[in-house]
Amino acid sequence: MRKVNEKIAIFILLLTLVMIVGLFIKSSVDKKTPTDVETPVKELQVSSSAIEFEEGITEPEVKHILENCNLTMYRLDYDVEDIADKYYIKIENNKNIVIGDEFRSAPDKKKRDYYIISLSEQAIENESFLEMLDKNNLQIKKFVWCELHFGNGSMNWIPEKDAIKIKNELEMNETVLNVFLNYIDG
Repeated sequence: MRKVNEKIAIFILLLTLVMIVGLFIKSSVDKKTPTDVETPVKELQVSSSAIEFEEGITEPEVKHILENCNLTMYRLDYDVEDIADKYYIKIENNKNIVIGDEFRSAPDKKKRDYYIISLSEQAIENESFLEMLDKNNLQIKKFVWCELHFGNGSMNWIPEKDAIKIKNELEMNETVLNVFLNYIDG
């Protein structure tokens, strides 16, 4: 009888150990440290975009371009004047014309078969620079800047992924020279 009691006692002891080890393993698996918990990433929000159009585009033409990009919920400020880069020149890819950095206000932007070079105010007042443009048959043009404010009244922003799609689609248009996104500080 004593052997049976010893076997039962050993069995109960082993069973208890297995249960304790099982609980320990389960609790360590369930326990998450702060680094294990996934923190939701806040979606970047775009409130507006500044769009550089070629010289001469009209407001109805701008609205038509926006409609072709399926933009319906926006407010448009046409021909905004208080933007730094106002002037530019277009240079065909095959022309080898050197424009000094002192006359640029932004890096070159490649657009199809030409480059867009934003000019500083200093450039359009410099006689030697103007002579070089005339010698190369280049004309100074003025950007038409438009501000496109996103939203539908209750929400005055769109998700970044949607804004990037709109930017890419707009930049496919020949008269759109560049699109800049304006993010909401978060």
